[in-house]
Amino acid sequence: MVNLIPYLRLFTLSYLLVQGEAFWSTPKYNQVRVGWTPVFSTATHCEISDSLRSALKKPSKNLAVVLDFDGEEQSSSDISTLSMQLRKLKASALATSDLGVAKDFVKEQASAQGNFPGPCPIIYTGEDVHGAAEAGVSAIVTYDCSINGVDVIQKVESPEQVEMAFSNAFLVESSMEKLDEILAAIPSGSVVIVSVKAMQKDNNELEEAKELKLKGTTAILFEKACVGDGEDLEYSSFVVEGLTKKKSSTFNMSGLTGSTNGHFGGVATSTSTSWRRNKN
Repeated sequence: MVNLIPYLRLFTLSYLLVQGEAFWSTPKYNQVRVGWTPVFSTATHCEISDSLRSALKKPSKNLAVVLDFDGEEQSSSDISTLSMQLRKLKASALATSDLGVAKDFVKEQASAQGNFPGPCPIIYTGEDVHGAAEAGVSAIVTYDCSINGVDVIQKVESPEQVEMAFSNAFLVESSMEKLDEILAAIPSGSVVIVSVKAMQKDNNELEEAKELKLKGTTAILFEKACVGDGEDLEYSSFVVEGLTKKKSSTFNMSGLTGSTNGHFGGVATSTSTSWRRNKN
């Protein structure tokens, strides 16, 4: 009788070696971060929804405009009114790190279902990602791909993080030292959001955005575009017009009433716009 035990041992050892290699090489065990704590993602890949993708990667190849709210505490009524007005200005998406503001945005945008323009996606950039997911935001900026029911945008700070990425939507700060390398490392066809500072000197953010478009950027997030002051709507209209219309980047707005009916004035060509907010 043939002794099969040595053959069984060899087969078992070979099987374990193969499985072990697969275990450690599978992308779902790549190391990612939640906040500043390294963890292991439990998902292989996070594909964002078609609706969010179409909002942040325009078929027309125009840059999508994401308007960030980061200001003093406002009433829910004021935030809802702002949300409605930004939608009528045709913002591509709204962003905030304030969970309360995110909730008000979500509620107001939902009221536009079936209307034109329709609801803007809400992108949450704060820490309470689970609370934001429960609130119904469209997307969260996080390193965790295990949160259900919400699209994930991954913030990356180096080409190496791009290589380990699990999402096909990325957020990069324009101030990153290796910005060009990071953008070059992002796979073709991805949603690429770059955040820039609002109200720069000589309206340089518009020229910066156009340069970023040439490097593969699909959307610009204007940091602190809205802070709860009297220039929120004027500035928001300025950047939306500046990046989606074939007009000069040196213009300012006329006839902006800021009224809740959402009707705003036109564009008057002039010198670079100077913002009162920067003088405070």
